[in-house]
Amino acid sequence: MLQPPQKICLIYNPVAGAGKSKRIFPQVIKALEEKDIDFDVLTTKEPGDAERIAREAPRDEYRALVSLGGDGTLNEVINGILTSEKGLIPFSVIPAGTGDGFVRGNHIFPHWSEAVEALEKQVSREIDVMRVTDEDGFTRWAVSSIGIGIDAYVAQRVLELQAKKFGKLGYAIEFVRGLFSFDPFDMHLVADGIHTDAEEVWICISMNSEELGGGLIFYPGASAYDGVLNFGYLSHGSRLYLLRAVLHVFRGTHVGMPGIYMGEARTLSIHPSWDVPMHLDGELVEAKFPITIEILPESLELIS
Repeated sequence: MLQPPQKICLIYNPVAGAGKSKRIFPQVIKALEEKDIDFDVLTTKEPGDAERIAREAPRDEYRALVSLGGDGTLNEVINGILTSEKGLIPFSVIPAGTGDGFVRGNHIFPHWSEAVEALEKQVSREIDVMRVTDEDGFTRWAVSSIGIGIDAYVAQRVLELQAKKFGKLGYAIEFVRGLFSFDPFDMHLVADGIHTDAEEVWICISMNSEELGGGLIFYPGASAYDGVLNFGYLSHGSRLYLLRAVLHVFRGTHVGMPGIYMGEARTLSIHPSWDVPMHLDGELVEAKFPITIEILPESLELIS
């Protein structure tokens, strides 16, 4: 009788977290070896590698795929799993990114060493994922956040200016610049069949986690286990008010402020008035609006 595989596949992004991933890598390897966890290391060299590795990894050789990187690396891994013809496989994450919104916002691993301990204990739980589609056939999944507006604009500017190497500072600088250069948009939103029109929207986000990344507690109480999309948007605010609201988001005290709407749904359709930048788990994507976001409850097995 064939024994189930015991080896893990460690998908390692050495440039994640502005060097954080590379710094902790030797410690991670040592910890895995000390716990007698059998593993292979596959290193990414360019965007898309983690997704390809996750899609092609032999399911009969590994018991789990483990992302060592940030939210972007994790996003690639889960998209690789969900698009693979080889079938689903449990996953985990050793957080080493700039924001690590999924891990922090779901209160999973306060420290990366706890992720290694979870791999040793092999306790898993099913999590929800969010699926995005457009009318041209675009389909992609996210586990932490889907955002359109100034947050995606900031991510776009950081990528264009190659400012990721500065970590959180690079994002902070580009957000301040975005206060003066990004223009709000009008939006038609459909949440479970209920239509809403919003004007002068700065940001619209659907969350599977409390944190957007970098300590921004956008949706207090949201989780990857609740079976719903936790969404919100900010509209009708000046640039100065936006800055004030963001400062509240760091403490999670923005809920109830004027212009901030929070809600829950299983399906969202978003129609912005222009082609607003969009991100999935902090990674920029190109889709044709309108887009539809759906929650897929208990779709992946997370070792945590």
